[in-house]
Amino acid sequence: MTARDAVAPWGPPPYPQPPTDRAARAEAVARTPLAWTSGVALRAGRVTIGGSPWTVTLIPERFRVFARRLFAANRRGILPATPEETDAALFLLDLGIADPLPPTAAAASRPDDVEVVVPVYRHVEELERCLASLREEGLPVIVVDDASPRPDAARIRKAARAHGARLIVRKTNGGPGEARNDGFRASTAPFVAFLDADVTASPGFAARLRPLFDDPLVGALGPRVRPRIEGDSAIELYEETRSELDMGPDPSRVVYGVPVGWLPSASVIVRRSAVTDPPFEPGMRVGEDVDLFWRMHEAGWTVRYVPDVVHHHEVRTALADFSQRRAMYGSSAAELELRHPGRLIPARPSLSGLAMVAVLANRRSWVRLLALPIAGYEFARQRRLLGPRMPLSIAVEMTGRSLWSDAFWMGHLLRRDWWPVGWGVLALTPFSRLARGVAAAMLWEPVRDHLLRPTRLGPFKSLALRLVDDASYGSGVIRNAIRKRVPNVVTPRVRIPSWPARSAPAGGATMQAGPQAADAPPVRRLQPVDAPEPAEKATPAA
Repeated sequence: MTARDAVAPWGPPPYPQPPTDRAARAEAVARTPLAWTSGVALRAGRVTIGGSPWTVTLIPERFRVFARRLFAANRRGILPATPEETDAALFLLDLGIADPLPPTAAAASRPDDVEVVVPVYRHVEELERCLASLREEGLPVIVVDDASPRPDAARIRKAARAHGARLIVRKTNGGPGEARNDGFRASTAPFVAFLDADVTASPGFAARLRPLFDDPLVGALGPRVRPRIEGDSAIELYEETRSELDMGPDPSRVVYGVPVGWLPSASVIVRRSAVTDPPFEPGMRVGEDVDLFWRMHEAGWTVRYVPDVVHHHEVRTALADFSQRRAMYGSSAAELELRHPGRLIPARPSLSGLAMVAVLANRRSWVRLLALPIAGYEFARQRRLLGPRMPLSIAVEMTGRSLWSDAFWMGHLLRRDWWPVGWGVLALTPFSRLARGVAAAMLWEPVRDHLLRPTRLGPFKSLALRLVDDASYGSGVIRNAIRKRVPNVVTPRVRIPSWPARSAPAGGATMQAGPQAADAPPVRRLQPVDAPEPAEKATPAA
């Protein structure tokens, strides 16, 4: 019996259904400042590109005035002033085009319905810093000792007592997910904040995030988690801009198919009524947070990433620890694919994009000219997908994004899940024009990231560590794919760019066309899909 036989595919999520009271949502939205989500483009004053899920959206005419006003305000935030603007706000919020702004720490009031759960194994010094950062806010804290060795357990008990925290001691080590589950059961508050022991909280974080739960559809919120840099080792300087827990500066709804496709449970607040008991799947030591938030979204809850609030986490400075942790993250892919079939396929390039790479890399000029009919076909296809109401310039942009995304994701595949092949391609670059073209696709993302967010390491050390980072993650994917017999996580799917049967309906506001994230950093290793379905069905990209 294979692993796939042993674990049944995920069916309808056994999660509580969210409330459907639109009036309560409208009331909450009307008193919450909204901002245009950074990273979402507005074209011609009526078309957006981006959001979560990633879509091309023709904004309905009745919402355009408010959308333009919100775009002009940028991150300053505005309140909807009329029922019509509230309708527009809900429309933009649900597409990830707008996001709610938390209050400042000075303006926020301490909540009385939030408890904090801190799982810990051994890391006593980090736990003491974590508890000290929580003390100012005065929230009830439950520390769960995940069967630490006796000397550490005694120090953990002392630290919990010194900071007024309740202590639960597990008899066996079950991993952070099991420890969080025990803390969740011991808590009673309507909202539970999970905070890992190696994370220090920003002052008033719960007070700032709690008002965003006034929207009854919001089931979980996560702040940004940045590394705490205290030295100048190569790993620390690399992690400063490449941390696995840092989901970036842009707010987002957390859905499969976008750069912020999940939240790290190192720091997150959940609504008790939005999750099962236990919230984290028992037995999952890694990837349990991805599974949790995917299931919440599938049940209809909104999960939001709120980078306006920033926590900090400890950094492991040894290269061996760095590589092993990346490999551990990669090992979660096989288990997640068993639970969410089809979501961990590493790349879905189209035949058009692969053909474009091949003809442009050819030495013969007449072969390179074949790029023109390939681009022409893709443009005509995008034009039909988008429909006649979309400006011509949008079809041109989507054509470029679509073709580029195929090269981008194949380069990503060769750096990570197929890294042995990718390194072989790099070795062949002195001898092959095609290898040089493929190598350019492989290295574009690391080079671009260094230019946009340069590390203090310098370009060559930064690139070397990026290759180690990617190869370590890919090794974890490959190892568990073999062990659990889950080939999907290392097998790309080539899409045939067939001619659409019909164009976008005249009344449709949102379409998926082009790539979902052609040029967005794959923060959580989740491959977006180029699909022509409407956005409501487009929740297919650790």
